[in-house]
Amino acid sequence: MAQIPKSLYSKTPKTFKEQVQLLKKRNLYIEDEVRAERILTYISYNRLSNYWFPLLKEPKEREIFKDGAKFITAFRLYQFDSEFRTITFQAIEQIEIAIRTQIIYHFSHKYESGFWYDNPDAFKSYTFYLKLLNKISANTDETKQEFIVKYKAKYSQYLPPAWKSFELLTFNSLLSILKNISNYKDLIPISKSLKLNHKVLVSWVESFVYVRNICAHHSRLWNIKLTISPTWIRSPKQPWVDRWENEEKNLKTADKELKMYSIICSILYCLKSINPYSNYGKEIIALLSKYEDVDEKHMGFPDNWKDQPLWQSI
Repeated sequence: MAQIPKSLYSKTPKTFKEQVQLLKKRNLYIEDEVRAERILTYISYNRLSNYWFPLLKEPKEREIFKDGAKFITAFRLYQFDSEFRTITFQAIEQIEIAIRTQIIYHFSHKYESGFWYDNPDAFKSYTFYLKLLNKISANTDETKQEFIVKYKAKYSQYLPPAWKSFELLTFNSLLSILKNISNYKDLIPISKSLKLNHKVLVSWVESFVYVRNICAHHSRLWNIKLTISPTWIRSPKQPWVDRWENEEKNLKTADKELKMYSIICSILYCLKSINPYSNYGKEIIALLSKYEDVDEKHMGFPDNWKDQPLWQSI
């Protein structure tokens, strides 16, 4: 198949007023042009375009809006997504702290030492072991955190024990530790704390890291197709939901086509153990009620989602 030749990008920058006029020319209804220009002054045209994409006619490459499409609709979606990211980030933060605590606790007790991470036998890969030590060393060098500064002033060992040094590791680093533990059965106590099977623990944590990073970079969370998604749990230990994939599809690839509903349910499931008093589920329901024009199906919600045992239990 012949490759289509690429062209040079030749679009020139437009003023905020010109951006408003361009949208109007493309059939987008703008009730208050002054307000639209102010919004575009602080939220870029390119960022907002993610939210008016569903309002475009086919073929969408022409960038012509459907009849009746409104600027305020796209802006409301943007506002919804911003609030959705905030509450989801806060929910994942609780899971991250719990995973960090569990790793520190169980492996420090297994090896009877806070310095267990300095044992290459704890990990599948010697290369990973060296990278982890380098990361912890760099963190110890660079941090101004008082609990590390006090440790360095008092103790002879340069690297702090796990219950101090691991507080400086990112969620992604914690995920890497889980992936590289020498014996995967050592993950059982951690997975049990979340009422998960140890064989799906890494998949779920990887999904949470992926979504957490989207939130941290203020990227679009609404309506995304997940490139990393949680593995289905076959024997849940607490209220759960019907299988979220289309079972007619190849189940080996179906996870890759999932949307945010699967992550939301997974977060809720974990929070049942970590923080039974979490309001995340109620916040999701309240947010969808506040933004009634947001189509839940674009996020993968099935018609009967509120009737599912997980949602009935919040």
